[in-house]
Amino acid sequence: MSEKIAASVQEMAANNENMNVNLEPIALIGTACTFAGGIDTPESLWNVLQNGIDVGNEIPKERFDMDSFASHYNLEKPLIRRGYFLNDNNIDHFDPSFFGITDGEAMSMDPCHRLLLEKFVHLIEDANYTIEKIIRTRTSVYIGQFTNDHIATFYRPIIDDRTYVHTTNLSTYNASARIAYHFNLHGPNITLDTACSSSLQAIHLAVQSLRNGEADFAVAGAANLNYTPENFFAASTIGALSPDGRSRSFSENANGYAKGEYELLTFLKMII
Repeated sequence: MSEKIAASVQEMAANNENMNVNLEPIALIGTACTFAGGIDTPESLWNVLQNGIDVGNEIPKERFDMDSFASHYNLEKPLIRRGYFLNDNNIDHFDPSFFGITDGEAMSMDPCHRLLLEKFVHLIEDANYTIEKIIRTRTSVYIGQFTNDHIATFYRPIIDDRTYVHTTNLSTYNASARIAYHFNLHGPNITLDTACSSSLQAIHLAVQSLRNGEADFAVAGAANLNYTPENFFAASTIGALSPDGRSRSFSENANGYAKGEYELLTFLKMII
């Protein structure tokens, strides 16, 4: 895996050089991440990639029960029960007061957006900056977000006194906008969905914003959570998911992909 990634990067660099593309060097000065299998540093992620470790696990019972879902709708197709899930401890601990958010609004927020706000704080710390030093800087924010289980959950029959807050929290643009707003960042902020390449495209746009002079710093990343059975079953029905719930990227033995959960942010700047 690591060799293929390196070869791909080298090929891209050669193609860009031939096309006379702006190749001003970019520095990766901070990273914050959480993946399945207890991965929470770039070093632990690289160890998994280098050694081909599979960190897949069963769908946690706290998320949803595929058997109950299948029974309710009389589904007969074999159901996928594995993926790459985060520990719920990574998801449920959020301090809304730290971000000036009310408890009611926090409850209605997309959990991915809560994770991204928290992860941004860790990102700035990893880059040896402080929040005070980043506020009001020309910092762009590009966040990839693919499937949105939060919207699917909202459209289940619920009506309560938090409906007005729910309405504003249904928009995926908040993935990037909340970071830009809460930390007063003065640069472009865009949430994008290009399916499985969303995080890669986010980094591409972040690099462009730096090279085009639109920003002095750039934040790029993505987040994903799976907490509704509908998306699992739909992806399984069209043959997109691996029957054994494993992803084998770039392998001849790939038989589909496995849905995964993660949060990843990178902090970029020009090398001057």
